[in-house]
Amino acid sequence: MARPFFALLVLAARSLPFSATLRLSAAVSRAVYVLFPGTRAGLLENAGRILGPDSSAAERKRLARGVLESFARFLAELVAPPEKAPGRDVLETAIGREHFEAAAARGKGIIAATLHMGNYEIAAMGIASLLPNVAVVYNRERIEFLERVRSSRRREARLDEIVIDDSRFFAIEALRRLREGGIVLLAGDQVESRDGERFPFLHGEAPFPLWAARLSAASGAPIVPAFAVRDEGGRHRLHLEAPIFSEDREPRAIMEDLVRVFERYVRAHAGQWLMIRPFWV
Repeated sequence: MARPFFALLVLAARSLPFSATLRLSAAVSRAVYVLFPGTRAGLLENAGRILGPDSSAAERKRLARGVLESFARFLAELVAPPEKAPGRDVLETAIGREHFEAAAARGKGIIAATLHMGNYEIAAMGIASLLPNVAVVYNRERIEFLERVRSSRRREARLDEIVIDDSRFFAIEALRRLREGGIVLLAGDQVESRDGERFPFLHGEAPFPLWAARLSAASGAPIVPAFAVRDEGGRHRLHLEAPIFSEDREPRAIMEDLVRVFERYVRAHAGQWLMIRPFWV
């Protein structure tokens, strides 16, 4: 229901100065929070699971509004003209590049797993500059204009696309990339079009797909958790975590390690996790 509001923000951002776009994004997020009770309820439900049963209604409301504002800001950043878009130096300030190098040394390719957090497109484009043969596994955006802009930015960054909703066999293409020593990027909280398995996650159980773990088990490629989050000054920083190696383990055991990293980042950057639908079971 709130999608038309965000579509209007995307269209306006193409002609407004970036500073004005950021102000507009904040205003749009406030309007959506007030006008759409279903969206608001999902945000508050997630906030309760993140903050826990001892959190107050005011704390949950503050987090819910912060997530919505971060989501609107992400859209504004995505459609901003390339010369004004943030994150152009995200790789120069990356934290944990040694983890990426340790994963690359295995020669099995790399699975970079992230969340819809901060500006995950910046994370993808930063990683795409490290090695050739990089592809992102994703579902298309329903706002067609936004999808075109995003695909154009990815092409400029030499980032290929593997579309989940194009084929039941998307994993075969991803596996081929890894066996060629390439990088596959995917979001670990993307479960709309495939069933996930339940894992303990903060204050409850939540579904996560096993794609990353299955690809790792099949290819031997390590998983590098990667996140682009804003610091207190508003600057995006790319965080690369220690690689997770399959070591002949079952996919669920591999995924448990990854979910623990996800949990740590959601706890630390709850307002930047762009999950605006109910996530927990």
